[in-house]
Amino acid sequence: MQQPNRRLAQRGADNFYNSAKSLYEVKFLPLPKDCSGRLRKTTPRAAVDLAERTRYNVDMEKVTVLANAKLNLYLDVAGTRADGYHDLDMLMVTVNCGDVITVRKAESGFLSVKMDGAEAGEENTAYRTARLVCDLTGSGLDITIAKKIPVGAGMGGSSADSAGVLNAAKKLLGISASAANEIALQVGSDVVYMMHGGIMRARGRGEILTPVEGLESLRSKFFVVAQKCMGATTAKVFSHFDTLGMQPKNSFDKTVSSLKTGRYEDGLYNALFLSATYHCPSIVATMFDLKNFSSAACMTGSGSACFAIFDDFAKAKECYESLQHYKYKNIVHIV
Repeated sequence: MQQPNRRLAQRGADNFYNSAKSLYEVKFLPLPKDCSGRLRKTTPRAAVDLAERTRYNVDMEKVTVLANAKLNLYLDVAGTRADGYHDLDMLMVTVNCGDVITVRKAESGFLSVKMDGAEAGEENTAYRTARLVCDLTGSGLDITIAKKIPVGAGMGGSSADSAGVLNAAKKLLGISASAANEIALQVGSDVVYMMHGGIMRARGRGEILTPVEGLESLRSKFFVVAQKCMGATTAKVFSHFDTLGMQPKNSFDKTVSSLKTGRYEDGLYNALFLSATYHCPSIVATMFDLKNFSSAACMTGSGSACFAIFDDFAKAKECYESLQHYKYKNIVHIV
């Protein structure tokens, strides 16, 4: 494997991170032009190694961060809480696609959040997060978000943006980790996890995190992710789940044991699958399309994206190329 071009790290911060942004698409793309203007091929792993080193770009007035997506290898609903949320038990992994977020200091009282060039409204998770940061610090913020995580996919896009704003605020404004965690809990259930990432068990609303040991071999696997259309809101999926009563369950320990021994099809589990397909029947078609190539397939989050696991990149690429007319498709791996 060719090593990423280390001289790239010496270039300006903007060019440096723009390169990482393009690499994180990881669709069999070449590296950006090196200093001599030539293009060099790389594997997805090499692309990610470079992009990981560019997760943060910091100067005195702005911070650029990569807010990674996630996949759920296990998701169970343990019950409903007194506060109206659901108690969850999840196994989540961070994958190498993400939104690029740039946070700039601004005059006190000023707040702008632009997503792919359009102003985000006050209902937007990243905007609400930024407002709480401004209220805490007294600083103004000017935020731009370049979206790469698909919307309504169950890959944590809105939570990733919120986490990205908080991680940038820690670097740029010096807010404490505890203050960032408090804000994260106010704006979304997955935000605490998205701030940290990794291979984690997440319980409660998703804020009780425990690293899961023994699954490092998953980092060498390829995940084909596919989404036919935008799914229903998380609230609708959970609301319908509550009407279904008991469902067949897998245990967390069984999932981890199966994943450790390579029996992925026995371990993957998502309790929200039936309720998500009620609102978005195309999820079923997505699962069939993926299972034509891998028996290890599952929906992530509350849908509508699904993924399949592959040992072999060539087989993953074959699956990827078969997915015609999909709103979103990608090959990713755990970072």
